Parts: sequence; C-alpha cells; structure tokens
Amino acid sequence: MSRIIWRFRVKPDKLDEFRRVYSWKGRWARLFGRSHEYQGTMLLQDVSDPLVFVVIDRWASEGSFERFRLQFGPDYEHLDQQCEELTDEETLIGVFRDEIM
Repeated sequence: MSRIIWRFRVKPDKLDEFRRVYSWKGRWARLFGRSHEYQGTMLLQDVSDPLVFVVIDRWASEGSFERFRLQFGPDYEHLDQQCEELTDEETLIGVFRDEIM
C-alpha cells in the first residue's frame, strides 16, 4: 500500500468548506474513488493549531496515483484549481509505503 501525505494551512473563513472537500467522503475522495486502486482518505486536524491539517490518501501501490492521474488528469487539475482558495499553504510531505517485514 502507498500513502500520499499532504499538509495544509487553511484560511480561517474556509474551515468548514475545507473539511467538506477534503474529508473521507468529500470531493477529493469521490474523484479518487473513480479508481479501483484508491483505498481511502484520512483528514487530521492539528490540536495545537486548528488551521493546520494533514491529509493521507491511501492507494493500492506506488504506481496507483500515477495511473489515476493519467486517466483523470483534467478532472484532478480542475478540482485542484478550485481548492486553491481554501488554503494559505499546501505542502506535499511525501509518498510513503507500508514497511515490508
């Protein structure tokens, strides 16, 4: 399994909308859900700074997200542009895979 982790600083007046769009049942999850390789999203809010969130998107493998982008790239870009107004900062923390033992 692969996980893509993002960090966001949300505009104070956009908190509710951000939560709706980025939650496990939000617009991003619905878009990602078009791929059978998408396995869910977690939305975490920082307890010491309520404007900071971490989003973890789970994919079946390291190549899953790239295949999704090839198939649904224009839809991804369109939603990404719409969401720019919700945040002051957006940082890709990284792409992680489960530890294999």
